[in-house]
This record gives sequence, structure tokens and C-alpha cells, in this order.
Amino acid sequence: MPSTFTKYLLLPLLTGFLNLTSLQAVEPFTIVVLPDTQGYCDTRHKQRTWKDDNLQRYFFKQTEWTAANQKRLNISFLVHEGDIVQTDYPEEWAIAKKAMSKLDGKVPYCMCLGNHDIGYKKTDKNEHSYTTAVNRETHFNEFFPREKYAKRSEFGGTFDEKRHDNSWYHFKSAGLKFMIIALECKPRDAVLDWANQVVKKHPDHRVIVLTHSYLNGNKTRTSKGMKVKGNLGEQMWQKFVKKHQNIFMVLCGHVGGEAMLTSTGDHGNQVHQLLSNYQALNHGGESWLRYMTFQPEANKIEVFTYNPALGKFDEKPSSRFDLDYPMLSKP
Repeated sequence: MPSTFTKYLLLPLLTGFLNLTSLQAVEPFTIVVLPDTQGYCDTRHKQRTWKDDNLQRYFFKQTEWTAANQKRLNISFLVHEGDIVQTDYPEEWAIAKKAMSKLDGKVPYCMCLGNHDIGYKKTDKNEHSYTTAVNRETHFNEFFPREKYAKRSEFGGTFDEKRHDNSWYHFKSAGLKFMIIALECKPRDAVLDWANQVVKKHPDHRVIVLTHSYLNGNKTRTSKGMKVKGNLGEQMWQKFVKKHQNIFMVLCGHVGGEAMLTSTGDHGNQVHQLLSNYQALNHGGESWLRYMTFQPEANKIEVFTYNPALGKFDEKPSSRFDLDYPMLSKP
């Protein structure tokens, strides 16, 4: 049994250790968000965003920048909002694989499927006319197979044991547990049932929902579009998102531009729903991306819109803003 003297000697050391741990536990960290990269991969039809230039370099620049700045920004994760490619073409998926592989072993990441990633069908209007999302067929799993990602510590699971279309990942930063649940374009009811169960089983995780079509530019949730059967933004909110106290954010692309909607869930929790998609800008987006720096001590998330190819920020109010989010309390 330690003497009184020993107790007094150890107390300052113990207090210092606890204070150091506390300081480390609230270190800021960052999540990078890649909006629709379809224009960078479009080798089949070379739509207007391609012009006569090879745009894949902008995709490479995004992931190279993320890997190079992992330590500086304390990047914990990268997410892709879907429309990874333009027409579910193997040559396009090869570009995407090359770009995303620059993160392997450096920054954990996950991806969701957009309408351009599934169900490509040629139409007869002209040589370059086609439609997408007529079904859920995709080459995604050939280039981003489940078995590759299942070996990673951040991998949580998938809806289908053989496919990577719907997945969940987890990570811990600043002493906080986070989950990212990536859902297919227009997730089916069975997928939402699965997502509900995954989130319900992890009440100690703070959850970000990643999906493709969810929010419109006018700050309303999507409710129509695409032939494939499933649920769009408003249905996802009603059937899944609003039901869980620990869901605090939804990230999406699809619709061009930027928008942000904060809604109150069934448990009184605030859910920030963010749209970002720059494919209509010069050169199919020219590498514009989002990154979000979490500041636990300030209970806020700093949202930045940045172009790594040009080395500049977009400072307009819809591009640079802060979100309130309590991180020092239970999720």
C-alpha cells in the first residue's frame, strides 16, 4: 500500500498525464469530400466538360493533395459522393481506380454509387446519347472489390457479402467514434432497413450518411428522378435519417452547385445536410473539393471549398461556413 508521501508524489504526475490525454483528445481533424468526378473520367462520350483536354489529371490532383496533406490537416477520412465515372465504362473505372489508389495506405476512404455509375444504356437519339440508372448493373465491384477493403481496419461491413455497393466504415479521432454509412443511388427499402440496423447497433458512433442524390440546390430534399426503383432524399429522411439520434450529417452530390439544410430529427438532434457538386464548372470541376475540419473544443465544423489544382479557396458564404455540432457531449 503506497505511503502518503508516495501518493502526493504521484498525484501531480497523474494529473499531468490526464491533462495531456485531455489535450490530445480534442485535437482538430479533417474529413475530405470529393464531389462528382464523372467529367474527369469521361473517355467514352467526351461530353462538353471534356472538350479537347485530358481531365483525369484533376481527379489525380484531388487524391494526391489529400495524401500529401494528411499530416498537416490531420485528415482522418475521405469520402466520395458518387458519379465516380460517367458511363460505367471499364476504361473510366480504370482512371478512378488509379486516382483513388493514391490514398491506399495513407488516408482511409469510402465511396457511394451515383446514377452515372450504374445502369448505362445507349439510346438512339445520336451517337453520344445514353441514359443511366436503368438498373443496378455496374463494373464498380470489379475495380473496387469488397475483398480488398474488408481487410482494412476501418471497414465495418456491407449490405451484400459479395458486393461493395452499400458499406459502412468507422474511425476514431479526438477520442470520438465516427461511422460513415455509404448508400447506393436511390437506396432500396431493403438497404435502408439494413442501414437502420447498422446505426441502431452502434449508438456510441457519430454517424455521417453518404449518398448521391439527396438535396436540391433550393435546400429541399430530392423526391423524383431516375428510372431505377428506390428512395430519394425525402424518403431517405423519413425512413432512415431522422430516426437516429446519432446521425448528424448527410453528404451528397448529383445536383450541380452547393446547398445546406439543417433539420431536426425525431430525437431533437440537428442534422446538417450538405450538397456539393462542381462538375458544371470549367473543365468538369477543375479539381474543386470540400474539406471539413472538426474543432471539438469549439463544438464546430469548419467547411472549406478548395481547388488543389489552382491552389485557392472559394470564400463565398455557400462555400466557406461553420456548422455547430456538439462534440464534447454524448452522440
